[in-house]
Formats: sequence, C-alpha cells, structure tokens
Amino acid sequence: MQAVRQHPTIFGVIVLAVIVFLWTSIGSESTSLQYGVIPLDVEHAWTDVLNGDGDTSSVGVLLTTVTAMFLHAGPTHLIMNMALLWMFGALASEYLGKSWALGSFFVCGISGFVVHILLNRGSAVPCIGASGAVCGFEGIYLGMALRWRLAWPDVWPLAHPVPPSQLGLFAVVGICFDLWGLAQTDQIVAFGAHIGGFASGLVIACVVTQLYPTLQRWNASGRGRG
Repeated sequence: MQAVRQHPTIFGVIVLAVIVFLWTSIGSESTSLQYGVIPLDVEHAWTDVLNGDGDTSSVGVLLTTVTAMFLHAGPTHLIMNMALLWMFGALASEYLGKSWALGSFFVCGISGFVVHILLNRGSAVPCIGASGAVCGFEGIYLGMALRWRLAWPDVWPLAHPVPPSQLGLFAVVGICFDLWGLAQTDQIVAFGAHIGGFASGLVIACVVTQLYPTLQRWNASGRGRG
C-alpha cells in the first residue's frame, strides 16, 4: 500500500484501465471502432481542423488518441501492459514526480499513436492499448539511467533489486524487438506506436537530464518526487 500512496497517478491510470476493460468486456464489440485510433479517420479529422472545417465530431476523433490508451484487446494485453506500466511508471514517478509521470503518460501515449498513424496512412484498422505510453516510460528510465546515478530499482514485479543498467538493457532489447517487428510485412502488433512512445520518452529524459545533469540538482529544484 505504501507504493500505491507514493505513486497515486500511475496507480490511478491502472485502475481506470482495468475499469474500462471490464466495461468494454460486457459492452459492444464496436467499442474499439468508436474509441480506438483509426488512422484514416484521424487524418480526415486533422485535415478538417487545419482547414477550419472541424467540428465537435472532428475533435472527438482526435481525442481517440487519448481514449484508445485505456482500451485493451484482452486480459493478456491488459495484464502485460499494466505490469510494465507499474514497473517503469512507478520508477519515473519516483524520480520525476507524480505530475511529470502523469503528463509523460499522455505525451508518450499520444506520440506513439501519431507515429502509428504516420506509418499506416489510410488504414481503417483501429489501434488500441497503452503500449506506446509504457514504452515511453521505458525510454524515460533508460535516459535517466544513462545520465543520472540511480538506485537499484526495487519495484513489483521485480523479484529483487537489480542494477539500473540491467533494467535499461531490458528497455533496449524491447525496442530492438519492436524495430525488427516493424520491418515485417505482416504486423499484428502496432510496433510503430511502441517506437514512437519510446522515442518521446527518451526525448523527455534527455531534456530533463540535460537541464539537470545530476539527480541531486533536479531534486533540489523542487521538481522531483512531487
């Protein structure tokens, strides 16, 4: 319970994702079509907004880049995403603070969907899941581990504390797998969203650690652990 109190924003996101999953499980199968990211629809909505022809429906379509993060295709998809979200999200929350962690979740998730859309122009296949945001937190942790001296992470579901370099390597292996998957012609997983989320997370970490070269300076600024 102490970990939950320390990272309430990450825990809140997980609870909301679980609630949405239970709601969609007993609801209509068309939920992913209504609230998932459909590249073709987002392209049209964005064009309408840029041309000044956008309306509330266009805004609703663009907002699917947010709502889709809380939708999952099945129990395995949900459990895997939430386990990794807790592990890397809690670490980001510990070092960057609750507000930064929550903001990073949305920035990385939306960035992931944007990359997916750009790589799948004209597609009518919906994309759902928090994988982009999860990969974003992996990128954030890797960026922090490369610049800051971090403590050995001891967070569920890790069985015991491990060196930061080892957890950072896990993130690198994961993104390499995503790059390999992206090169395949027959894709079921939205690898582009993973890569976009990871890249945006790495950018966030690079900016923060560039402005504050040491973790002590970041904490001294009052921004960390807040």
